[in-house]
Amino acid sequence: MKYVKISFILLVSALGLGSCVSSTQYNSLNSDYRLLMDDRNRINERMNNLANENADLKRRLQELEETAKKYETTEAERISLQKQLVELQGLMDRSRRQNIKETGSMSIEIQRTREELQKREDDLAAKLRELQQMQDEMEKRNKRLMELETVLARKDSMVTALRRKVSDALLGFEGKGLSVHTKNGKVYVSMEDKLLFRSGRYDIEARGASAIKDLALMLAQNPEINVLIEGHTDDVTYRGTGDLKDNWDLSVKRATSVVRELLKNSQIDARRITAAGRGEFIPLDNAKTADARQKNRRIEIILTPKLDELFEILE
Repeated sequence: MKYVKISFILLVSALGLGSCVSSTQYNSLNSDYRLLMDDRNRINERMNNLANENADLKRRLQELEETAKKYETTEAERISLQKQLVELQGLMDRSRRQNIKETGSMSIEIQRTREELQKREDDLAAKLRELQQMQDEMEKRNKRLMELETVLARKDSMVTALRRKVSDALLGFEGKGLSVHTKNGKVYVSMEDKLLFRSGRYDIEARGASAIKDLALMLAQNPEINVLIEGHTDDVTYRGTGDLKDNWDLSVKRATSVVRELLKNSQIDARRITAAGRGEFIPLDNAKTADARQKNRRIEIILTPKLDELFEILE
């Protein structure tokens, strides 16, 4: 009985070590539980033995009672028999009480252990379900990430190819007031104002028109490219006359002039093109020098591959 109680205390202590049971701990608990079941079987065997002893005691009691009736010859014998009877009755009572106590104690301990094991099993099952949900969600995110990486790689490839096409189309103009570069997944064609306009004007000069015509031919052959045209000025206050009031007006007019020059190619869909005037507020060089201001006076044609597939994944 002491061994059973000690095993049970060790088992309950192990169960209290943490809210999450590992596989090793779970197997250990099952092993302890089987030991308890073995102890219970031994106790049941002991109970059976006590029951047999009780039966023997009853038979002995019956025999003594019969002997007492048969041999009531002397008071001493009668007293002796009564004493034996009392002792036997006490032994039976003690045996019965011990049997009941041990049986009840083991039943309570076993039931408590079962309940605790069931609780741990339920907790473990809940943790496993939660872990499976996390794994499923992780797999979905990894799949989405792989799709996104594939699209981004395709986009980078498209931008690189577009950069090459633009450079090929404008080969005769690069380094002569025109530059081509990539930034943020887009291709930028930057054209200095001296290539396109006279000072304070927004009508395009012949050389600049020729460059735009070459660019328009490439855009007509690649209808999947969206076009943003930005006009930029320096920070010198515009003092023109007529319909232009300030640098905002001048930057917008220059951007729309380039749009109209591009649309002379009838194969270009106007819905692909956006014009914007940025004034003097996004300079390339903040210095207050003639060279810096010349850099800032420019038209930027920003070419972007269509990203419908990428946006669908992001949504």
